[in-house]
Amino acid sequence: MNGNSNRWDQLLGDAEGLLPMFLEATAGLAHEKKGIRQSELFFFYALVAPRRPSRIVESGRARAQSTLALSRLFPNTAIVSLESDPLSPDVAIAAEKLKDRANVECRFGDSLVLLPELVGPGDVVLIDGPKDFRALKLALRLLAAGGTPAVLVHDLWIGSPARSFVDRRLTPTLLSDNARWVKRYAALDSDAQISPTTGDVRLAYGATLGCFEAGGENYQRRLAQCRAAQGADRLRETVRKLLRQPPVTRPKDFAVVEGKQRR
Repeated sequence: MNGNSNRWDQLLGDAEGLLPMFLEATAGLAHEKKGIRQSELFFFYALVAPRRPSRIVESGRARAQSTLALSRLFPNTAIVSLESDPLSPDVAIAAEKLKDRANVECRFGDSLVLLPELVGPGDVVLIDGPKDFRALKLALRLLAAGGTPAVLVHDLWIGSPARSFVDRRLTPTLLSDNARWVKRYAALDSDAQISPTTGDVRLAYGATLGCFEAGGENYQRRLAQCRAAQGADRLRETVRKLLRQPPVTRPKDFAVVEGKQRR
């Protein structure tokens, strides 16, 4: 666990009081296999609801699973959702889901270009596309510019180069695979997983949602370090391909256990 136990105490205390409202707002919502998990959505809600954000800006709408949930969780907050490909077959599915959600505005374009121009004071950002170092660099750019109180990044897989950078350089980061969060809220996911060989409950979350809060770091410095780490990772990948070595894979020794929602 990161060395920020007081912040975790606060978050878990907020979460306990917010859980009934979360379950009520998300009742009946279908879950896409490739989307953000229920426990991760609740992680977002518990972190963001007490902040009363000016807007929520989402990058990576896809089929709008998380967009729809956010619009119901924050009915009085404007949701601006970005998607890169206006020709994707997911566009029609997302539009159908969101047709009655008056607080959602859907836009198309490159988040790497649009987000720095769009995000203003008080806006909370959720990045679910782009991915890996590109997502991490975008988050650090937004935080270095000031204004946003928090940026959340999805798909920070344990063992991935971007996640390793977070664990090494950004220790105040709040992560949804934290053991305390997993122990309490993994049951929100019907496909909660646990590693039978290592017993590491963090592996239950796989993709993982990370929260980077304003004021916790010198984000300009971390951005420079992140660029250097990405360059080093690209070099290692190039060498691996030249040597024809197999790619590094994440652990797959999971046993699936059925979970039920806490009520």
